[in-house]
Amino acid sequence: MLAASALYAASHSVVYLCSAVAFRYGGALIAKEEYTVYQFYICYTAVVAGSQLAGSIFTFAPDASKAMYASYDLHALYSSKSRINSSIRTSPQPLNEKQLGAIQFQKVSFSYPSDPARKILDGLDLDIPPGSFIAIVGPSGCGKSTLLSMIERFYDPTSGCIRIDGQDIAKVDVNHHRSRISFVGQQPTLYSGTIAENLAYALPDEFVSERAMLDACREARIHDFIASLPDGLATKVGTAGNMLSGGQRQRLAIAQALLRQPKILLLDEATSALDANLEALVHETLMEKTLQRTTIAVAHRLSTVRGADCIYVLDAGKIVESGRHADLVARRGLYYELVSSQVME
Repeated sequence: MLAASALYAASHSVVYLCSAVAFRYGGALIAKEEYTVYQFYICYTAVVAGSQLAGSIFTFAPDASKAMYASYDLHALYSSKSRINSSIRTSPQPLNEKQLGAIQFQKVSFSYPSDPARKILDGLDLDIPPGSFIAIVGPSGCGKSTLLSMIERFYDPTSGCIRIDGQDIAKVDVNHHRSRISFVGQQPTLYSGTIAENLAYALPDEFVSERAMLDACREARIHDFIASLPDGLATKVGTAGNMLSGGQRQRLAIAQALLRQPKILLLDEATSALDANLEALVHETLMEKTLQRTTIAVAHRLSTVRGADCIYVLDAGKIVESGRHADLVARRGLYYELVSSQVME
């Protein structure tokens, strides 16, 4: 606070200081008849204008300091070496030629490096067949989002193994591994530009046709909204998509994910900003084409995943229940309690 006050005072005082010095020195030159009054005023005006601009530099000093420290952080980030990187392995395995999307968790345990004593996943066994729509539900903090992060290989298991189509994902090139996966989170990232530009970012190295964009938008249930806009796909979305509602951003992100034609689609509360009816329609559409990919949805609103092929109930890092909606409700276990609590709400 004191430093900021000192800089603010300096930015204003430098103008008066330079003005006083210029006036004193200029007056001396006029007295010696070395300068005319006309020449004095030209120089004096230039000095005053220059000092005003120079003084304004002081106001940017705090920002310059922040930028300097931010550059240090960026340098440290770029210099750091990821523990999960294809370059770590001398000969990573290529992906299987036939990609189906079968996922297996075999005795997987995991703890975050910041809290190794707390197990987020504890001996998790999970077998997801290809072409299925799977829902992961459970109380907050039970490890649902962590499970998705491990499929994407942002973290490796503390123990155990994760296999996709029979391959240990730790032995596969990480970039090739992620090329078959699309992820949509609760707060999707959009960029300043048009709807079409944001959709095209899904495949930065390929040409994306307008027809492909519209097909993906239909599946994500945002086509009608785009068609109602005067500029259609050329509509600007604003900075970070702030000209769209939360639900529109989520549906656009789903369309972006579908454009990649992934073998594995991960949804982490990806439709939470939609009303119940629209959310159900989006999930219904995704389920219709489930044979094309394996879909795993983490959901809080349980009514939207009632039609899932299988619902896994996660608690304290373990699968405590699994089955279809009606079967789980009939058991009157944790899933029944979660459903009942939402009905009461």
